[in-house]
Amino acid sequence: MTRAVITAAVLFVTALAACQQDAATSTLEEEITVYEGVPKIHDGDNVKIHGVNIRLLGIDACELGQPARVGDTRIDCGIWARDRFRNLIGSHSIRCESAERDVYDRPLAICYSGRIEINRTLVETGIVFAYGRNSDYENEQDKARRAGEGIWGFQEVERPRNYRRQN
Repeated sequence: MTRAVITAAVLFVTALAACQQDAATSTLEEEITVYEGVPKIHDGDNVKIHGVNIRLLGIDACELGQPARVGDTRIDCGIWARDRFRNLIGSHSIRCESAERDVYDRPLAICYSGRIEINRTLVETGIVFAYGRNSDYENEQDKARRAGEGIWGFQEVERPRNYRRQN
């Protein structure tokens, strides 16, 4: 009788552990929120889909009103970045996947147009800066910088985080 009770207890604990593992997997999957639709592009690193403001993760675009110099011409770097982002997306639907929020409670997301990762493309083309201590886009930024792509071809541009501190 004791052996049967022990065997039943072991089977019960094993089954319970398996259920908890499945529950943890389900919870992890449920933490990713997906936003899909044609975005309204506010600036170079923020979109609005179905009324939700979304911040693209790992990138930082010039602020609207932030000056830069291209040759002898002064430009609004924020408008420049926003317009290039708009040209990149056009009127296509995008998909943004978010597992966290920023300090303003906006979803932080990696966004896609089909199979193309938008965040990465914006860095590769020099439209935005890689952002964050452990940005996944440092290699792409280095390549864009060496090639003089986008902002890296400007004669004068300040990193947005530095501009925000001063203004």
